[in-house]
Amino acid sequence: MKAEKELQLKVRLLTEGASLPEGISQGRKGGAGPVGGRYFQLPNGRSCGIPIRTGDMAKRYNSAPLEPTDNPEIWIYDNSIEFKLIPKPKFYELKTSDGIEYEKIALLHGSRTLATTVFQSCKYWSFGTECKFCTIPHSYTAGNTVLQKTPEQIAEVVLAAEREGVIDDVLLTTGTTESPDMGIENLVRTIEAIRESSKIPIGVQFEPPFDKSTIRLVADAGANAVGMHIESADETIREEICPGKHEHGSLDLYKRSWQNALDFFEKGSVSTYIMHGLGEDHSQTLSLVDELAEVGVMPIVAPVRPSGGSQLADYNPTYIHDLDGSVDLYKSIGKILYKHGLNPEKTVAGCHSCGGCTPIQEAYDWAEQMSKSG
Repeated sequence: MKAEKELQLKVRLLTEGASLPEGISQGRKGGAGPVGGRYFQLPNGRSCGIPIRTGDMAKRYNSAPLEPTDNPEIWIYDNSIEFKLIPKPKFYELKTSDGIEYEKIALLHGSRTLATTVFQSCKYWSFGTECKFCTIPHSYTAGNTVLQKTPEQIAEVVLAAEREGVIDDVLLTTGTTESPDMGIENLVRTIEAIRESSKIPIGVQFEPPFDKSTIRLVADAGANAVGMHIESADETIREEICPGKHEHGSLDLYKRSWQNALDFFEKGSVSTYIMHGLGEDHSQTLSLVDELAEVGVMPIVAPVRPSGGSQLADYNPTYIHDLDGSVDLYKSIGKILYKHGLNPEKTVAGCHSCGGCTPIQEAYDWAEQMSKSG
């Protein structure tokens, strides 16, 4: 079946990664979210942020080669499958009115999403309780971005990317600040600045606030989607991997916040990130996925991507050498999403809309094809 092969390929790429010829860029080294990857368009037309691994790391993950051809747009994976390189947008060459390169303000994620971390740091790093997979400050310390992007700077880049015609939506995230609002006020001001000149769909991500009225402020400012990321369905793993976030918010707080957000955002436009490969029990993950999908919260299940500079840099995810087990997990997730009518591509903004780092869209497509053929 076509959909099954597409799912297997996406899962393989996101777990095994690929190796590039020596001297070719491996992608960004630090920041929020999965790093150390390059974006390519797969044969199904969707994008994938492929983890790039070299040397012993490539051997450990069984990473197949990904090589350029005489056509700079076309690359060959595993000596057999053609991928199309997602080109660097022209707006990267521009600068803001105060002289900062647009590329330091926001980046293209996937093929059509403009993403930025509004505040490029996180209070948990100051306390030694940062998430162990996180590299959020490294891109700033390396000089690849700025610590605090202003609403005006981000709105300026959004307009340039829209004029170029290379984006369909915007994703705003933030490191958690030490202020009581945890950085959400910066996000609200940024949404408002974008809305002064653009109607583009906007997704935002932050920790669940204690004051439920805060989510109303985000919606009233003009956001279209909101993500509050639990990271794991296993509380023991959460406490170990995300000590600061675990101390801040219990699973109960997250559940209340998701439910509160559903009062202001459409079904599927409230989401949470759940990582795969941290030693979790798949049945526990699937139980939470089903609970979330039933009420309309989009569970974005994605393979953990150990990154240099994080505490998990040398971690061996439990999905290594178990491609079949990973594919089976995502098939089960696809069935749940299809059962509850949560099609990621029908959403307008958020990680689920981009889809570059998760195979849940391909999982949904597989489940839909299975249902129609059965």
